[in-house]
Amino acid sequence: MIQAPLKTVGIDYPNPGETIATGDYSFRISAPSGAKEVRLSIDDGDWKPCRKDDGHWWFDWTAQAQGEHIAVSRVIEADGSLLVTQPRLFKVQP
Repeated sequence: MIQAPLKTVGIDYPNPGETIATGDYSFRISAPSGAKEVRLSIDDGDWKPCRKDDGHWWFDWTAQAQGEHIAVSRVIEADGSLLVTQPRLFKVQP
């Protein structure tokens, strides 16, 4: 039996529970090579587009609100199918 390759999708950075400083931060998201679009939502906000560079997708964010936050990314593949990451909890402190 031949199995299809596992599709890897996930938020690489920040790590689960990681504390990041206020200011500029870049989330790194892994997605299948055929992904046509990746978006990120923080705290159930709007889905913001990510940029592709160096084999990963990136979301540049300016962290202002201190405390705990949750990020979720979604990947739209070339065939239109949707993959969604597990929520990623992280903290922001000065």
